[in-house]
Amino acid sequence: MAGQRGGRDGGLELDSGVIFLLGPTAAGKSRLAMTLAEKTGAEICSVDAFQIYRGLDIGTGKATKEDQVRVPHHLIDLVEPEGQFTVANYVREAEKVLQNLQKRKASSIWVGGTGLYHRALTKGLSRAPGTEEAVAGKLEKRTTEELAKEVREVDPVWAATADLKNRRRLIRALAVWRQTGKTMSTWHAHETVKGPMADVEAWCLFPNLDVLIHVIRDRVKGMFDSGWVEEVRELMSRPAWAGCPGSRAIGYAEVAELVQGRSDREETCDKIVSATRAYAKRQLTWFRGIPKVRAIEIDPREPLPKAGVEMLLRSLRAGGIS
Repeated sequence: MAGQRGGRDGGLELDSGVIFLLGPTAAGKSRLAMTLAEKTGAEICSVDAFQIYRGLDIGTGKATKEDQVRVPHHLIDLVEPEGQFTVANYVREAEKVLQNLQKRKASSIWVGGTGLYHRALTKGLSRAPGTEEAVAGKLEKRTTEELAKEVREVDPVWAATADLKNRRRLIRALAVWRQTGKTMSTWHAHETVKGPMADVEAWCLFPNLDVLIHVIRDRVKGMFDSGWVEEVRELMSRPAWAGCPGSRAIGYAEVAELVQGRSDREETCDKIVSATRAYAKRQLTWFRGIPKVRAIEIDPREPLPKAGVEMLLRSLRAGGIS
């Protein structure tokens, strides 16, 4: 790969500055990343499992068109909402972006809250075979609760850190078990291809959850004011929208119920805030488990203090390699 040299343990040593900026939803990652990018000329790469979908803009907190003009953004709007997009797909696209950035010697800030994407970029992907359609079809007939129960019984190690409300991940883990007789945690531990960003520093914003809930509520209200209902109504007009991968993004099913007249705006807002808070809590648990994560305790209602910004700037300018 152009602009890269062999790093420790098979990872890559990067010639240009690169850091991860992680954190739960509504913590202020995007705002901070824009500040850092405009001060350094760095470009922003999304580490978000739903910003990859075209048309899911407001509800996913995707960078506005104006922000994308101010700072180049990558790894957003990659597929239609109906398209299947795996973690392996994301890593392949990320490697292309990384190669291009390094060829141009452009610094980059990898921003998002999808811990699984970060793990794949750093620890790598398992060599577990793809999910067979017939196996997935049988698992799809079961409830999320039934899937989670079996995963906890079959693979408690994997279940301990997994999002057990994510049907796609549950089905994937059980499919691998049924097809190979080996658990997902076994595949991760012994059959993994090293990630391309193994030694890149990970900085993570850690807000107080009780404070974050108020920010989440304000954010959801702002999304409604920005046209979220209209965005969802447009998506619902697509023939294959119902049940497609993009429709699983937090809030979209709830807003769809509002569009259909099955709930009012206040009830819908409460449901989304509750689901988002639960997701943020799971994110925080995941991020605290990242080895050597550089934690930044923040108040998401306020800009990061100047000292914190300077700390991140120094890391980015120094290359961001741990």
